[in-house]
Amino acid sequence: MAQILREQPRSTPWVFPNARTGRPYTTIANSFRRALERAGITTGDVTLHTLRHTALSRIIDEGYDDYTVMAISGHSSTRMLARYTHPTEERKIGALEASNVGTIWAHDDDPSSEEPDDALDFLRKNGGRQGTRTLGLRVANAALSQLS
Repeated sequence: MAQILREQPRSTPWVFPNARTGRPYTTIANSFRRALERAGITTGDVTLHTLRHTALSRIIDEGYDDYTVMAISGHSSTRMLARYTHPTEERKIGALEASNVGTIWAHDDDPSSEEPDDALDFLRKNGGRQGTRTLGLRVANAALSQLS
């Protein structure tokens, strides 16, 4: 990439100067506004930060670890990065399935006892005493109860 840039003719010291003024861009606000207009987005609720939020959320959804995403985004703590993390119920369940979460029945040595065919079914059915809990909390509660 650097070689390609070096080979390009230069009329200014900047890589992408404003075509009208020949000076460097100091903001992309006007370009962004025009892009929104061309896209037909007139609600006023899409900002440059919206694009940043979406990009980081998608990177996280792809499974990249927090520290890699922090290096890209410039966040200094996982607490700040957490604003971009929105795990869905499916993603939480998928994480439990991918981790080969199993159940250990240390209190029942009888091999004829009924064990769930699948840890996920067990977690869905026995996720906590309160029916009003969200599936995510029930899954976490059931998983933790199996560790003790």
